[in-house]
Amino acid sequence: MTQPLPPIRIGDTLPACEIRITQDMIDVYAAISGDFNPIHVDAQVAAASAFGGTIAHGCIPMEPVFQSIMRWRNSEALPPDTTIRLRYRAPSRPGDVIRSEASVRSERQLEGRRLIEIGFVCLNQRDERVIDGECELTP
Repeated sequence: MTQPLPPIRIGDTLPACEIRITQDMIDVYAAISGDFNPIHVDAQVAAASAFGGTIAHGCIPMEPVFQSIMRWRNSEALPPDTTIRLRYRAPSRPGDVIRSEASVRSERQLEGRRLIEIGFVCLNQRDERVIDGECELTP
């Protein structure tokens, strides 16, 4: 159940969230999604690749953004009409700690709906940008 949001202002920051990526997490995601690309699950194959080791599936390092929005909304899920645009800047690997930073960029009306745009970035433990983008949702 979603609780009403407090008044929203441009520039408001969302709660910071983070996860530590593990190979077990990657393997579980592979089993759930059916994506067994060796770059994710085969240490030997991945070591010989340009990445030099396994990397996480793209949804895994996005998890802190999802958590941040859900905490901000005090809900257990994103609204069904949420749209996300993102750019992958660098791979995320087992051992990386990925954290999100997000803030409200704009608020507007579209076809009778109130839309909030949130800008976000995912950074690893070295403060390297691994993902950035924006999402639009109804509060």
